[in-house]
Amino acid sequence: MLIVIIISSLIVTFILLYLIKSKFDNFKIKSIPVPFKLNIKSDKVIVLSKIGCPWCDKLGPYLDTAKNEYTKVIVNDDNTFKFDEKFSELKEDERESIIKGARDLLANTGYFFPTIVRNNEYFIGFPEEEILNKILNE
Repeated sequence: MLIVIIISSLIVTFILLYLIKSKFDNFKIKSIPVPFKLNIKSDKVIVLSKIGCPWCDKLGPYLDTAKNEYTKVIVNDDNTFKFDEKFSELKEDERESIIKGARDLLANTGYFFPTIVRNNEYFIGFPEEEILNKILNE
């Protein structure tokens, strides 16, 4: 009787393993989309942020000590923008380019915060400290 139970358990185990394996054998990775190409005409670091985002708040001290010039764009819940005082000091065509670029970026990559843009390269989420220092200080 014990042998029948052991053999039955082994058979059920092998069937389950086979079914799991066959499920993964049919798994296909979708092609990775080409990264969104950004075209902002500004040499400033642009920070897209959201009020209440803990990672955006964590970014604050890094921005306070940044050597590179930056402007902060806050995305409101209704998808409008609120700009810092540095933004108003930019030339009109640069401001328009940042607004268009921010809208395009969010539409193509999603609403993830913070998003940092430098030289049309974007970093979604809070980067590692080494990368963040390169973005803000080199």
